Amino acid sequence: MTARRWKFLAYFLLVAVLAPAALTQPAPAQVFQLPSYKRVQLPNGLTLLLLEKHELPLISLEIILRSGSVADPAGKEGTASVTAALLRKGTTTRTSEQISSDIDFIGMQYETQVDQDATRLSADFLKKDLDAALGQLSDVLLHPTFPEDEVKKRIAQNQDGIRAAKDEAEGVIQFYFMKFLYGDHPYGRPSGGDERSLANISREDVAGFFRAAYTPGNTIVAVAGDFDSAAMQSKIAQGFGGWSGAAPKATAIAALKPVPGKRVLLVDKPDATQTYFMIGNVGIARTNPDRGPIEVVNTLFGGRFTSLFNTELRIKSGYSYGAFSFFDQLRAPGPFIMSTFTKNATTEPAIDKSLEVLGRLHQQGFRADDIASAKTYISGTLPPRYETTPQLVRTLAGLELYGITREQFNQDLVKQQSTTAADARRMIDTYFPSQSYVLVLVGKASEIQKIAAKYASSVATKKISDPGF
Repeated sequence: MTARRWKFLAYFLLVAVLAPAALTQPAPAQVFQLPSYKRVQLPNGLTLLLLEKHELPLISLEIILRSGSVADPAGKEGTASVTAALLRKGTTTRTSEQISSDIDFIGMQYETQVDQDATRLSADFLKKDLDAALGQLSDVLLHPTFPEDEVKKRIAQNQDGIRAAKDEAEGVIQFYFMKFLYGDHPYGRPSGGDERSLANISREDVAGFFRAAYTPGNTIVAVAGDFDSAAMQSKIAQGFGGWSGAAPKATAIAALKPVPGKRVLLVDKPDATQTYFMIGNVGIARTNPDRGPIEVVNTLFGGRFTSLFNTELRIKSGYSYGAFSFFDQLRAPGPFIMSTFTKNATTEPAIDKSLEVLGRLHQQGFRADDIASAKTYISGTLPPRYETTPQLVRTLAGLELYGITREQFNQDLVKQQSTTAADARRMIDTYFPSQSYVLVLVGKASEIQKIAAKYASSVATKKISDPGF
């Protein structure tokens, strides 16, 4: 399962707990607004975002490179991911062990993540350790050496990780879905690569990706926490001001339209006792102007515990322990996905029920009181989503990545709260799949092959043990 999906599931469970309060409380008089922050462009091209938050002596920092997995060389998917993971495995002045020791000494939380659109490096630390933390971060970002043995070790670990992930269908089904939906499009390639593409990556590939992508002109640094903005700007300029390099040419990403007709992929996992499946199509980009009203509709359809999809699949029928839907909003239109699982014996009625729910969405839509409920729910759950410094820096950096200003973000929230039943009907008709969809199943083919054939004129098949997705 991707990190993005894990976080979605965690949030889904959190708001399930908060849902009763959000549904019973009256709509707030004032729409939530993202706090003000300072945006600075340093002379070397680095974009700096600063948000002061003085309640606790904590600081969070997020560094985003505008180069994600879509920038991976063809046939060497996973290069961006391997590069990011190796930043802390040795610099010109410190070994991997020294870097780990220094990070642990100040208790800094450090992690890297690569998705389709960006490479992310995040860190959380105490205010008193600011100078040490910035020194360590600038060192790993500006001076990595990518030792040959560490490159080989990381590639082997990633390959083993993919093979291990295939033992659990929920950990890989979205990779199969994306590949089947997008094909040769950059979004069809797994951000971490696969067993075959990783084997093609050399130390020279990693070093070359670093030289091209890791430049200040390609970088966003967001900082939130207990600091003075002027002093922080000075420290960032001191630590990163000597860095040079323009942004590389952006990888072209075509905006695909939803695929026509019905397409089905069955991934055979012979030992499976449950069938995991996803239904969906191409959805929306992060900058789509309808994203606010779309969230209102999806909240009702599959975005909260009391949604139509989860109610039918879990609460009423008992086919699944959970069913949800989401729009993965990327630079170009990402997917809309309905996701759930069920035991082998109930695979057919669970899929039928999922498609019935999707059909009901188009036939009946939602009433005005449903829309009001969703807007109140969203308002009630917004503050916890933008409360901590890690949440804030990730939000600020993400908005900058996609060219969305604070004013636009806040206006989207106002527009979201103005959603009407007529707006909801337009969202359903425009963005939610109806007669055309992609269905991907991971399960025991000997038991569900005939079931899969019910949903399309032909069924593509793969074995989960085969390399790749």
